[in-house]
Amino acid sequence: MSELRAVPSIGIKPVPSWVIPVTPGGKAPSAKDFSGGYYLTFVDKQVNLAAKTTYKRFVRQIVSESGIQNGSEISVTFDPAYERVDFHEVTVWRAGQRIAHLNQGDFKVMPVESERQRFIYNGYHSASLVLKDIRKGDRIDVAYSTIGWNPVFMNKYSDLMYFNAYDYISHIHNSILAPVGRVLYFKDFNKPPLGNARNVGGNTLYEWDTRNVKKNSYDDYVPGWYEKEPSVQVTEFGTWKEVTDWGLNFYQVPAPSGALKAKVEEWKAQSESTLEFIGKAVRFVQDEIRYLGIETGENSHRPHKPEEVFAQRYGDCKDKAFLLCAILRSNDIECDPVLVDSYKRSHVADYLPSPSDFNHVIARVRVQEKSAKDNETSFAFIDATMALQGGAVPQMYCPPYGKGLLLKSGQTQLVTIPDHNAGNIDIVEDIYLPATGDSSAKGRIQVKTAYYKGDADDFRAQFQQGHVSELEENYLNFYKDLFKHAGVESTDTLEYYDQREGNSFSLVERYALKNPWKLDSTTNKFYFDVFGKTLYTTLTILPGRPRKDPILLKFPNDQSYIINVHMPDAWTITQDKWEIKRGSYVISFESRYLPEEYTWQLKYHFKTLKDHVPVTEAKQYKADIDKLVENLEYQLTEPKSVGGFEVSDINGWMVGLLIVAVIFTINFFRRLYRYSPGYRHYHEPGIELSSWLIFLAIGIGFQPLTLLFQLIGQQLPAYVSLIHWNALEPRGILISTAYRAVLVFELCFNVGMVGYAVLVAVLFFKKRDSFPKLYIYYLGINLSGAILDACASYALAGDLLGGEFNETIATIGRSMFYSAIWIPYLIKSSRVQRTFVNTYGDLPAEKELSEGAEVAEPLE
Repeated sequence: MSELRAVPSIGIKPVPSWVIPVTPGGKAPSAKDFSGGYYLTFVDKQVNLAAKTTYKRFVRQIVSESGIQNGSEISVTFDPAYERVDFHEVTVWRAGQRIAHLNQGDFKVMPVESERQRFIYNGYHSASLVLKDIRKGDRIDVAYSTIGWNPVFMNKYSDLMYFNAYDYISHIHNSILAPVGRVLYFKDFNKPPLGNARNVGGNTLYEWDTRNVKKNSYDDYVPGWYEKEPSVQVTEFGTWKEVTDWGLNFYQVPAPSGALKAKVEEWKAQSESTLEFIGKAVRFVQDEIRYLGIETGENSHRPHKPEEVFAQRYGDCKDKAFLLCAILRSNDIECDPVLVDSYKRSHVADYLPSPSDFNHVIARVRVQEKSAKDNETSFAFIDATMALQGGAVPQMYCPPYGKGLLLKSGQTQLVTIPDHNAGNIDIVEDIYLPATGDSSAKGRIQVKTAYYKGDADDFRAQFQQGHVSELEENYLNFYKDLFKHAGVESTDTLEYYDQREGNSFSLVERYALKNPWKLDSTTNKFYFDVFGKTLYTTLTILPGRPRKDPILLKFPNDQSYIINVHMPDAWTITQDKWEIKRGSYVISFESRYLPEEYTWQLKYHFKTLKDHVPVTEAKQYKADIDKLVENLEYQLTEPKSVGGFEVSDINGWMVGLLIVAVIFTINFFRRLYRYSPGYRHYHEPGIELSSWLIFLAIGIGFQPLTLLFQLIGQQLPAYVSLIHWNALEPRGILISTAYRAVLVFELCFNVGMVGYAVLVAVLFFKKRDSFPKLYIYYLGINLSGAILDACASYALAGDLLGGEFNETIATIGRSMFYSAIWIPYLIKSSRVQRTFVNTYGDLPAEKELSEGAEVAEPLE
């Protein structure tokens, strides 16, 4: 066959002679074992180490119309910097007939930058072939070879061979052909098929074969390092030292030159200490060298020169780590690259030594002078790809990579990367509720969120990439969804404080909450739902089915979450406290009532200790999280029903006092009703009410009803409530006793004033001669009682009164103004003297009532 002249990197050649013929086998799958309308009946991969060639063959069976759509294109990805592709066969078998599709003009080669969204350009291309006239029932047989290896691996082979299937595969065959004497190391994972080795033409053939391979299903939320597919790792690297020596070939740190050298000298002159110099270098590499990887050919693993990265102001992880090492070493600061894997993390130690074990590069920097007691704290692990990190270098956060290979001469083992400066998040939600049933009153919400250390780094980076206005809208919508029945609106712009040197980032949100209370028509009670949604959205909630795989945990993760519900008055709250400590996490919860502040406080703490929960502990984890979720949702129901009281909250002693006060008030004011001053200015009947007395009549007429409504609707629930009675117990017996004395005084005083208001109203409209004097006394007693009560209440619980105390002062002010107008008028006005002239015995009905009764003694 001729080569494709138009596409030099693509060839059409016969199958290489060294390929071992394999006859496809296995069974056809059932319809439920594959998707897309097709399945693979055969997958063959054969590697020739001497020829640096990988032969692949696959057979695709088209089963349905959707398979025609999904399975009619062939695409092979390769890197033209060191690879070429030779196609050997593209055949369609239909009803036993062979239809060749290996035509030169049908192939298209185009760049494939699959990692461009991650700012990585790898130089890969795809050789694609769109097959024509594919029908249901066709079998597509494709064979090709890729020739050439990446020279960066220095002719040493490493691979991880999987024996798994995304969908069903009838037959999988893998083999490696190695010259005799070329040593390979193997490690099995998850029980792959048994391999065998045999001599073939002076070479050793390693071979694996398996049939009827089904897809491995995973539970939701599994760690990135967790795999259960059968696989075999193969490598020519016998020790970690060999991998170290391989890596040191690319990380021979040169002395800076040119513009880079000038910049280093500038930092040296500006820095008063070694740590300050390290800080300047780290900040520069992290923040001013943008992340962009040109990883074609050898640069998949070989870093670009530090001067080149400095000049172009971009690079990938290895470029940035190499640049940082070059800068620090120029000032005699120990700094070395460290190879890590962001998925395997500490589990990289489970694998055989190989450069392919790693996908990321960080740096280890000495931050303390070398001593005989060198330990982990003498070094800081810096991830140069993390922009906008805060804090001094020794306190900088490094992701939990767990294990890594330090590229330092003589290094023979993986090093441990400590989990340090992980950070934490503190969230406090303050919800201020208005009085129940008051539709005009607004509540409010204030949320304070503080991120520290590593969490501050993450949020700072996210914050700078977004829009503050969009973030404000998202936060507002969060609380709108949480309180759907109420109206939530922003009352202020989002406040944020970035303390980069101390490495914290704080947010403050403020919202108004309209009509937060809902009325239950069945119980006739108001209620308010409390839900810790902020914590809930971060939890991994498992379904009820049995678990087969470990559970992924965000690690590190340390959250403190407090909800403070500020009630309009005292409340009965169930208090609770518990803590759960497991090997992978810690959970604590506390519900308590703060009587001094009328506040219900819910405190949550969730901290992960590892990145996963073993599958053996999955059932316990689900139970623990379910318990936490149960304690995230509460309903706050008012202690009294509308128009009544809860029996359990009634203070029987105060109810008895109320009854006594009412009886005493009725009897006392009935006797006082008979009182007359004992003199008359005029002997004719009193004149009609007119002039200013009309205004006085309006106030006096409504006053008994107003006081009675306040007593029954607002004051009485507090007077007969055990919650109010015990509200100041935490402040000691002296304060609590004095507070209870104030409650007793208020109850008796307010009941008496209701009776007094009724009396003066009756006297007014009957134009009794006792009205002016008794009403003057009424105004004086009312004002004096209000002042005395305000002073006592403030002395005992001034910090709890808040707006209530301001309202009390306003009421006293109005009473003083009212008294200042009417007391002089009642004393001086001749119209008052000529209007209120009737004595107790003047009216017929009163005469009948007074027969045989003594006239009340005049008041002195």
